[in-house]
Amino acid sequence: MEKKKETKWIQFLGGKNLLFTLFSLLLLGCVIFVFHQISFIFKPIQVVFKTTIGPMILALILYYLFNPIVNFLEKRKIKRIYSVIGIFILIIALIVTGILLVVPILQKQGDSLVKNFPKYMDDLNQMITKLFHSSFLEKPLTNALDSVQRWFDNISSSLGNYYSKAIEGASTVFSTITGFALIVLTAPIITFFLLKDDQKFFSFLLKIIPPSFRKDAKEIGETMNNQVGAYLKGQIIVSIAIGILTFIGFFLIQVPYAGTLAIIVGITAVVPYVGPVIAFIPAAIVAIMVSFGMFIKMCIVWMIVQSLNGHLIQPQIMGKKLVVHPLTIIIVLLVMGDLLGMFGFIFGIPIYAIFKVLVTYLFRKFKQRYNQFYGENGEYEDTEFSKEEYLDE
Repeated sequence: MEKKKETKWIQFLGGKNLLFTLFSLLLLGCVIFVFHQISFIFKPIQVVFKTTIGPMILALILYYLFNPIVNFLEKRKIKRIYSVIGIFILIIALIVTGILLVVPILQKQGDSLVKNFPKYMDDLNQMITKLFHSSFLEKPLTNALDSVQRWFDNISSSLGNYYSKAIEGASTVFSTITGFALIVLTAPIITFFLLKDDQKFFSFLLKIIPPSFRKDAKEIGETMNNQVGAYLKGQIIVSIAIGILTFIGFFLIQVPYAGTLAIIVGITAVVPYVGPVIAFIPAAIVAIMVSFGMFIKMCIVWMIVQSLNGHLIQPQIMGKKLVVHPLTIIIVLLVMGDLLGMFGFIFGIPIYAIFKVLVTYLFRKFKQRYNQFYGENGEYEDTEFSKEEYLDE
């Protein structure tokens, strides 16, 4: 019996292939629905994840920050265990010194800044009202200052509410302190063993993976390690450098609260592009309340620091290991900030780097499979995945 010829419309839709695809998507939807209905089974996994995610993230940051130092000392014939112990002793000594000498000064500056900032805003509002009275700029500038004032008031009220609730509910305080202490105490312990036995740890993880996938898993892991490690380590060093340079500049021109403002600049520098804009606002307000000349000098210092960062510090430290287009960074920060809040702003770029590696690997596998079945009509190029090839793109 002669096989019935398919119409052009069926061929266009894909025929049986389309039905198979739709059926597969339907089965996937059913699986997702079933897992959603029995989500209570995964509650213990969620608890474990929430408990360990904080210490693990902090431990990985510390690992990426100090591992190059340990590797350097190991090449100089110093055992890893001695290097790790020495680094931890040095860090503890620096923390104790900071607590005893630096923290009281910064706390005094911070308290004074929080106390005087509303007065600065009122004075600035009056000055702008007089300067731009009856002009088309009066209303927009006044609205902008009101927005900044509301933002500051919200922060102050939130802190006040937090402390008042803390006094009312001792259990909430205990829970918060316990969670914070869990991260602070366990992260260094995890970091210690990561630095000491990192190769054993990664070898153990590799042995869990089925043998046929180990080569690809190793390439993916090394690529992710390179990307995330380069970004976290580089961004922290860049932030510290920017904070120190800002403090030196503000100290030389005698900007009030130079230490506190420099810390704000250093912390916000962790967020690319957006951070410097946020940090500029309080520094500009403090400077302009001293005098217009101080504001000009502060702007000059700011431009010098940002120029040094853009042309010298960041290229030397970050290199080309994680080259992301500025537009991509802005989009990633907007999306991750909306999804995960402050965590998304800080870790959005590393998360994007991880997903980019995975998507690139999966797309290369798709191209290999396409060439296998449809290669006679034209083949995809660049189907192999390796760390060197990926980083050279």
